[in-house]
Amino acid sequence: MPREARLFNSSEGSPVSGFLKLRANVTPRWIENARSSRKRFEPEIDKRLRRIKHLRKSRPGAKVAIKEAGKELRAALRQWEVAYAKEIFYRGVRILLEVQRNGSSPR
Repeated sequence: MPREARLFNSSEGSPVSGFLKLRANVTPRWIENARSSRKRFEPEIDKRLRRIKHLRKSRPGAKVAIKEAGKELRAALRQWEVAYAKEIFYRGVRILLEVQRNGSSPR
């Protein structure tokens, strides 16, 4: 079972707030975990996009099916968006830690 992203949630997705609240280091593994979590949703999004495109082309009168497919697509996109926000959040906190240590971020 994945751990709850307490730092992300408590700082409301802001890397600056997360940096100020951080009491430890952001390991590269955190960024990789967030990236793999985001990538895990992409096949589902592709499937949903293809389904809605197929329905619109082959059954343009099936309004209920198209509407339901649109809802499923939006739900999958929301999950992907949260995972993407977490990845960017951890990357931002890591960069701020690098600036604190070295005076600049890596290129």
